Amino acid sequence: MRSELEALEIMSKPGVYFVRLSGEALISVNNADAIRRDLSVHVNCTNCKYGSSVNLRARYAAYRRTFGAERLRFQVLAFEQNPARIERLLHAHFASFRMLGRTGRATEWLSGICPDQAFADAQKICGSGWAASAHEVGTINRDDSADDRSAVVTPEHLSPADVVSAAEYLQLNGMSEELLAELHHFPRQSYAQTLNYFRRRSSMRGSNMAYAKRLEFVVRGHQRGSCFADLVGDAKVIYPLTVAP
Repeated sequence: MRSELEALEIMSKPGVYFVRLSGEALISVNNADAIRRDLSVHVNCTNCKYGSSVNLRARYAAYRRTFGAERLRFQVLAFEQNPARIERLLHAHFASFRMLGRTGRATEWLSGICPDQAFADAQKICGSGWAASAHEVGTINRDDSADDRSAVVTPEHLSPADVVSAAEYLQLNGMSEELLAELHHFPRQSYAQTLNYFRRRSSMRGSNMAYAKRLEFVVRGHQRGSCFADLVGDAKVIYPLTVAP
């Protein structure tokens, strides 16, 4: 099936992407998350989104799960080791069209601009200085499809001290507790709870390791220039939670 081939052909590489949707029915941008679904921005075929990811394959999989393969049109604008530098240009260009989330933060979802025009603008921006070309899912040259080994890599084993260090970094650098809670196996989680718990632990078990890997992934991605929201989305796909024994 084409959908299966598309999933294989999207590369686990960092880059910049563009999303368009089909259908007039509104759908939450967090439709796959029962807790956040009704609190999030709702979009349809009149909206579109640009974004960056340290793992385009993971991001594509997340959007398929959210919107369904039949509604999703996902295109790679550029393969870029530091996609955040291109994303900053897109932020500036689309500033007046960015939709606001419930906390007032500007998202990368756009409203008030034709999605096709926005895509054309994004193509030009990504092509100015980085020689990028747009690829629709399923049309990427197989000669270029090897995974990028310099993408964010998280150690196989992490300790409670690593969790504490990662949480302290994320708190210091301003990642919200709302995003922190998305990484945890409980729907509500604060920095104080994470720090207090892992400072008392001497070993890792169950879903703690997945949580640790998610935190470390976000830290390393942020140090490379990616934004927290995108990294959290990628981490949830790359490191699924396990059930604690």
